[in-house]
Amino acid sequence: MTSTNAQNRTPAPTERAGARPEGAPRTPQGPAGAAPPAAPGGGKPPAPGGRRPSVLRNRDFALVWGGESISLLGSEISVIALPSLAVLVFGEGALGVGLLIALQWIPFVLLAPAMGVLTDRLNRRMMMQISNLARFLILGSLPLLWALDGLTITHLYVAAVLKGIFDVVFQLAYQAYLPQLLPREDLVDGNAKTQLSRSVALIFGRSAGGALVGALGAARAITADAITYLFAGLSLMLVKFKEPAPQPRPGGVQATLKDLRGGVSMTFGNRLLRYLTLMATFGNTAVSMVLAMIIVFGYQDLHLSAAQIGLVLGVGGTPVILGAILSRRINERLGMGRTLLLTHSMLVAAFLLLPFAQFGNTATAVTILIISQGISSFTTPVGNVGVMTLIQKATPPQAMGRVGGVALPFVWGANAAGPLLGSAIAVAFTNVTAFYLAAALAVVAVFWVLAGRVNRLVDDVPEQDRVVVPAA
Repeated sequence: MTSTNAQNRTPAPTERAGARPEGAPRTPQGPAGAAPPAAPGGGKPPAPGGRRPSVLRNRDFALVWGGESISLLGSEISVIALPSLAVLVFGEGALGVGLLIALQWIPFVLLAPAMGVLTDRLNRRMMMQISNLARFLILGSLPLLWALDGLTITHLYVAAVLKGIFDVVFQLAYQAYLPQLLPREDLVDGNAKTQLSRSVALIFGRSAGGALVGALGAARAITADAITYLFAGLSLMLVKFKEPAPQPRPGGVQATLKDLRGGVSMTFGNRLLRYLTLMATFGNTAVSMVLAMIIVFGYQDLHLSAAQIGLVLGVGGTPVILGAILSRRINERLGMGRTLLLTHSMLVAAFLLLPFAQFGNTATAVTILIISQGISSFTTPVGNVGVMTLIQKATPPQAMGRVGGVALPFVWGANAAGPLLGSAIAVAFTNVTAFYLAAALAVVAVFWVLAGRVNRLVDDVPEQDRVVVPAA
C-alpha cells in the first residue's frame, strides 16, 4: 500500500543520504524478526484478488489478541461487580460508587505521560506481563479478603486506584507493541480485531457480570475478572516474537522531563497528531455526554420505564459489533481520513435526532432513541480503528509510548468530562440542551478533521506528516 502522496514525497528535515533518522519508520519485520517476503508494500503477500490475508494467520498476534480479548471480557464483568460489591457489602450510595469509578480513571489523566516515557524505555511485552500479573493479584485479593472477613471499603478504593494504574501501563504498552509485531499493512486489521474484542466484551461482559453477581455474589464474580488476566499473561508467554531492544536513553529526572517535553512536542507539534488528538477529544466528550444524559432524558422528559430504557441501551448498543466487524473493510474502502469525516458527521446527525423523541407517542420515542444510539454505537469502533492506525503509522515505534502518554489524558479523560459537562448543562438549562451541545462538539470534531486535512489520507501517512523523534 502507498500513501496518497507516495509519488511526491519530500525528505524529512533530518534525513541525509545513506542514513535513517531516528524518527523514520523501520522496515516492517515478521514475527520472528526476519525481513518479510517480497510483496507490494511489504509484509505478507496479498491474498488472491488483492485482499490481504487475515492478521489472525500471524500466530503471535493471535496469541496477544486472544489474551487481550479474554481480559477485556473480564474487565466488563468488573464494571458491574466492583460497584455491586461497594453497594451490597458496604452499603455505599451514589457518592461512594461514583468515587470508586472515578478512582479507576484518575491514573489515565495524571500518570499517562510519565508511563508513556517508561513505555519507550522498557520492553513492551514485559510491561504487559507485569500489568496482567499485577491486576490478577489486585483483583484476586478482593474475594480472598472477603472470604477471610477482612475486606474493607478502603481496600476496595485502593484496589481501584492500583488497577487503574496498571490499566494505563497495559494500554500504552499494547498500542505501542502492535506496530512492532505487525507490518504497517496489517495495522488496520489488527486494530479492527481489537475493536471487535472491545465491542463483544461491552455487550456480553456486563450481562455476564450481572448474571455472575446474581448467582455467586459480587466478591466471587470479581474472581472471574482476576482469572482472565492470568490467562492473558499465559498467552503472552507463548509469543515467540523478539521485540527490538529499546534505544538507550539517559536516566535521571532531567532526562525524564526532557522526554516528557518531547512527548508533548511530538504530539502537538506534529500537525496530523495534533488534529487527531483534538478530534478524538471533542468526539469522545460528545459521545460520553449523550450516553450519560440519555438515561436522564428517558426518565424525566419521556417518562419511560426502566425496561424501556434497558431496551434502548441494549438494542441501540448492538450495532457496535457490526461496526467492529466492518471497520476494516470500511477504512480500506473509503480511506481512513474520509472514514473519520463520515463517522463524526454521522454523530452530529445522531445527536440532533434525539430532541425529536419528545414529539409523538412512547413507541416513537423509543424508536428514535434506538436509532440514535445505534448510529453512535456503529460509528465508534469504525472511527477508533482509523484514528489508532493513523497514529501508529505516523509515529515511529520507539516513540509510541510518549505520544500515547500525552494523548491519553485528553482522549480518555473526555470520557469522564462528558457526563460532568452534560449534567451541568442539563441543570442550568434542559436535558435537550445537552444534546445540542453534544452535536456542536461533534461538529467541532468534524472541523478538526477538515482543518488538519486528515480527510485526504487514504491508507498511509506521507513522510512529511510523520513524527520526527527528538534526539536523546
